[in-house]
Amino acid sequence: MHRALLHFLTAAGFLTRLAPARGVQPEEMGFSLRLFPLVGLAMGLVLTIPWFLGLLGQHPWIQALLWLAGALWMTRGLHWDGWVDLWDAWGSGARDEHFWEVLKDSRMGAFGGMGLFMGLAGCLILLHNVFQQQDWGLLVWTPVLGRAAAPVLAWMGRDLQRPGLAGIFLNAASNRCLVITTIQAVLLGLLFIPAKTMLLAGAFLLGGLLFLARLAKNNTGMNGDFLGSAIIWGEISALLAGAL
Repeated sequence: MHRALLHFLTAAGFLTRLAPARGVQPEEMGFSLRLFPLVGLAMGLVLTIPWFLGLLGQHPWIQALLWLAGALWMTRGLHWDGWVDLWDAWGSGARDEHFWEVLKDSRMGAFGGMGLFMGLAGCLILLHNVFQQQDWGLLVWTPVLGRAAAPVLAWMGRDLQRPGLAGIFLNAASNRCLVITTIQAVLLGLLFIPAKTMLLAGAFLLGGLLFLARLAKNNTGMNGDFLGSAIIWGEISALLAGAL
């Protein structure tokens, strides 16, 4: 139990501000991958409880904006950075090593700007819909699905490692890890949202992950920007399913 808690704190410190960042061995960091959905649960609860208790209950737009701002602060914008980089690289039409040159360029290009605008605007609009419906369970589960998406994509791209931190997670993305993270996402989904919404979100998520996996395969590699983008797409998938 003590070891599981340390792995959870490792994942929480890496993904969020909910725990201090910890210096650990690569094996420990890799093992924390299977606890990503539980970090999403902690995020979802912290972000949602104030609104569930009635804070700014007559102002769903403000609630949506503050929920999104809270998520950005809590994650240090980590995953959105990868989202922007991937949009730039994909939108440029570059292939192979040129693709990676664009991806690693710290400057945001036109496609990255469009991707950031569409992603944040889409999340804000979808969150407003959730707050109007007072669907608190979906708000809690949204970060869960996002953080379950990263292990799934890591499993899909486990043979596409490149130098960097993401390689640790791809190494750790075993069949067992895939089963554990999927079970967590499904059980928490059954607890917080209707099964129909969860299935629809899963279908949206799978489509996006297949696209990301194919993009990685076409460019012979997968890095942390891909995993961060998977997290963002997982959250969007949950919110979109709740709106339909």
